[in-house]
Amino acid sequence: MAYRLLVSCLLLLQLVLTQADGGSFLAPSGSNYCPIPLEVLEQENGTAPADWSASCTQRRTEDHAKIEQAVAVIKDHLEKQAAATKPIRDELRQFGGTLLPLLNSAQVKTDAAELDELRMSVLVAAIEAGRIPEAMTQFLMLAGWNRWPLIVAQIYQNTRRDRQHIANLLEFIRIVPARDDRVAFYHELKKHMVASKDYESYLGALFAADAFHVVYEADGKTPLNESDVKALYTTMLDGAGAYFQRALLTGANRYDLFLLDEHHPQLFDLLFDRIVNVSQANMRKFNSWQMMGALCRVHRPMSKVLLFRKTANLLLDHFKWEKENEYYAPMLAGYFEVCLPEIRKDPATAGLVTEVQNIFGRYKKGMNYKSISHIIGKNIHAYAGLEKLAIVTPSMMRWSAVQLTTMMWAGTTRPSASNRGRTRVCPSPPIATWGVITTGIDFCSTLFTFGTTSPWGVCIATLMLW
Repeated sequence: MAYRLLVSCLLLLQLVLTQADGGSFLAPSGSNYCPIPLEVLEQENGTAPADWSASCTQRRTEDHAKIEQAVAVIKDHLEKQAAATKPIRDELRQFGGTLLPLLNSAQVKTDAAELDELRMSVLVAAIEAGRIPEAMTQFLMLAGWNRWPLIVAQIYQNTRRDRQHIANLLEFIRIVPARDDRVAFYHELKKHMVASKDYESYLGALFAADAFHVVYEADGKTPLNESDVKALYTTMLDGAGAYFQRALLTGANRYDLFLLDEHHPQLFDLLFDRIVNVSQANMRKFNSWQMMGALCRVHRPMSKVLLFRKTANLLLDHFKWEKENEYYAPMLAGYFEVCLPEIRKDPATAGLVTEVQNIFGRYKKGMNYKSISHIIGKNIHAYAGLEKLAIVTPSMMRWSAVQLTTMMWAGTTRPSASNRGRTRVCPSPPIATWGVITTGIDFCSTLFTFGTTSPWGVCIATLMLW
């Protein structure tokens, strides 16, 4: 208002001065007061005209009168403006006196807190629903730069929390502008994900893939902060890798592995080495039927052949006894033979197919992929998925219950077998036939421990009898 008043006054001054002299005395005419004639100045002893002084004084007096007239007009106008705005100033002064107490009142603070709480609820609901632009709008209006703990806590307090909610939250963090804010957000979310084991899933890999961009330089190699790299990248990848490795070895939650390759291929590739690099200790979880049956169930042909190649090498690395791979190699070859049409849908797998087939020549001297695959052939699926096997062999008929029990318990201690169940001996019926039930273990592997001369033949015959 004051600015507009000042501009109005200046414009009015210009108007008055222009009208006072028809716009002439402010015009750039270049004239001066009382100019001395040029011929007088050029004379050595020149004398000014007699009326020169009187004329000069008169002109100066007239100009002074014009200025006084203009100032009087401006003053009068300003006084009228001041009188007109006085009621407004009084109202503003009165309003300002009541505004400050109002702003500091408890009611206003309560209303502001309720508004923030409402915005927070809308923000969290938008994240959970995947409406990320709407969530970011609420976030900016809320100025929620240091509200990371509250946002994450509210999502985790939802009794109907779903993994998709966490995935949506990661998408939201991805568009937070400042790197430091994203790092703080990731640290807060990581605490909740580790506590709830959410990082032992595809969410751990998704978290690590996003956090990679804030813990490393743009070159993707130079860490910005070593502790952030360990907490936000390595730990989360290790958790997700362990989960999917367990799914591959045991078959537990293996559909998560299949869906990972189908819907998040970049995350599958990121986790691949952690999934397939199995330690000797973790090979105790190895369930041959479950693992080998899963290799062709992943989505992409390239993933299938890479898993077969790694599994073939795992058998060489962890099972040094030749008779162990007399059992596992034909099983793997059978699954590979069945899967070849799927694998060959991608021409890029041709070289890897040959590489996998060549690995089979290293299991036993004189054997190759062709000869090993013919042991079972494409009927491998007829033998897969049996959780309970009934075993009856002529030699067992002559064993005592004590001998049989001792040997079966010895079998359950093998590192390469799945020890999730115990083997038990059924009570002997009146006839001299023992029925041995194995639940949750790899029975054929157990036969190797007994020293059976032809474990593969016994296993196949047993499965066919069953």
